[in-house]
Amino acid sequence: MILSVAHASLDDADNTNMFGIWSNLVVGERPAGLVNAYLLEGDDAVYVHSVWESREAHDHAIDAESSHPAYGFFEACGLDPTHTVYDVIGHMH
Repeated sequence: MILSVAHASLDDADNTNMFGIWSNLVVGERPAGLVNAYLLEGDDAVYVHSVWESREAHDHAIDAESSHPAYGFFEACGLDPTHTVYDVIGHMH
């Protein structure tokens, strides 16, 4: 499993309708291999955390017309996020 974390400062946002943008992504087609995705806000920044079945699924979503939820969201908001990918080595249900 892979955890993808993208974030950008809210100060740089061109679009203030972030929840509407996220809602449109949620009802759209889900990229293959996406387990879950979360939109978070805190410390004057907005974050998208997404969990993927594999790095291959994650990378394919980036290559496939930016179907990765973080890229679509931040692009629609006019933001250039910082993006980091982590290997999940343990989790709790």
